[in-house]
Amino acid sequence: MKSPSRLPREQVNALRPGDVKQYLTSRGWRPQGDADLPKAVTLRHPDHAGVELVVPMERSLGDYVLRMADVVVAIARIEDRPVDQVLNDLATPPGDVFRFRVVGSVATLGNLPLDEAIQLIGGGRQLLWASAYSTIQPQPLLPQRTLKQVDDFLKSCRMGQTERGSFVATIITPVPPEIQQTLGFDDADLQEEIEPFPRRVTTRLMESLGLVAGAIRSGETGRILEGVNQGVSANLCETLAAMKPPGDESRLDIKVTWARSRSHLPAGVPETVSFPKEDFDIIAEAGRQLRVRAVARRETYIGKVGNVKRTARPLFPGICGWMVMATEVGGVPARVKVDLNSDEFAQACDALRDEQRVAVTGIIRQETKAREFVLSEPRDFRVLGEP
Repeated sequence: MKSPSRLPREQVNALRPGDVKQYLTSRGWRPQGDADLPKAVTLRHPDHAGVELVVPMERSLGDYVLRMADVVVAIARIEDRPVDQVLNDLATPPGDVFRFRVVGSVATLGNLPLDEAIQLIGGGRQLLWASAYSTIQPQPLLPQRTLKQVDDFLKSCRMGQTERGSFVATIITPVPPEIQQTLGFDDADLQEEIEPFPRRVTTRLMESLGLVAGAIRSGETGRILEGVNQGVSANLCETLAAMKPPGDESRLDIKVTWARSRSHLPAGVPETVSFPKEDFDIIAEAGRQLRVRAVARRETYIGKVGNVKRTARPLFPGICGWMVMATEVGGVPARVKVDLNSDEFAQACDALRDEQRVAVTGIIRQETKAREFVLSEPRDFRVLGEP
């Protein structure tokens, strides 16, 4: 690890004390003593007993550069990260920073073939696009249409400086600062709602990548297909598969450093996800299956009625209620909701009472929840004789 005196003086001098302090407080470091405009702030962390970080708060101090360099090196040692990487994070405008790192013999000198580098950077952008779209409308196959919120988000992202450590490409997603510190909520959905859209996108991306990697590690690859509501899509899988690094023993690491501008860090979301080369064939197949599932086609579904409810729908005067049937979609057990007219509703009630199977034909377009679907354009409803 570099000594403080060997860090680039210009870069260290350019660090803003407030940014460094904000970075530390967002990660659990707490100021000690009188914080009323001091020349330096001492911070401690409950998980690092006996460790103090002293951040100089005035550039006019004669040893400002050396003391700030001490802080940078200490952070790198505590977080077990390269000093240059920590220095870049502290100098970067507030935002979530993604690092896409290719590990392998092809990248040992810190460079890649041009086409591979372009593929990596373009893949990072497409992963963010898929995550942004899924944050608004999670679907197995994301349509290639424009959503203003997604476009605005992508336009706000910035390409960061490439780094050594094999080959590392960085993308910065600006995250607005908190106006005031918000309370942490036990309800994850409520906590997500109060976060700004860019933070929700980056959280969703790491959550979906973690799900994919975890499913492969556990041997339960079918879980990838069930992760639509967590941001998994055919688009995400196909993009990730296209980022397959060259070389026999290569690996793709994706890491996020959360923005220092917000005190609440996503809980339970991985900060680093790794994909060795052998994962990419599985990911490509998952993308293919998600794409096949998403292609709307009329099919007949057979199963037992699990629930019925009479309800009026003013825009569809012929509909008087709905049923939920237990069936299979794509060979996987699922629940399907079907609108019914008055005669069909009566038959569904009888089938529920008599535990008889029913059949109906229609189109399933997307999941509403995990393994729950709505049947579009239902027709040919009938009760089957056998239980």
